[in-house]
Amino acid sequence: MSAPAPARRRDLGRRRALALLVATGLALVGVVTLLVVYVGLAARAMGASVDAEQPCLVAAQDGGTARVRHELLPPRAVCTWQADGEPREVVLASAPTPLVVGAGALAVAGVLATAVVLVPRGARPNG
Repeated sequence: MSAPAPARRRDLGRRRALALLVATGLALVGVVTLLVVYVGLAARAMGASVDAEQPCLVAAQDGGTARVRHELLPPRAVCTWQADGEPREVVLASAPTPLVVGAGALAVAGVLATAVVLVPRGARPNG
């Protein structure tokens, strides 16, 4: 009767390890995707400033008050400047919003699942 207990514990350990592997994998995929999206966004915005084809960037080079701001949602880099006393803006680079939302959801779900797997069963509240 005592023989099944170690095998059962081993199976629980394997299941827990597999769950931890999947949970951390989800979190890593989400975080890496977010990192790639936002670094790529910044790189494309900087590339646009090197080309200086956008009217906003031309205004910045002429000593104007052009500013580039980066937005989280929707993920984009926007250049704002004054032309003839009127504020104008142009999007220098953008990324798909569903991709960023999905990657963020994966990251959060992976972190939460990892926390659930790591918390010992005795420490969880009964419910």
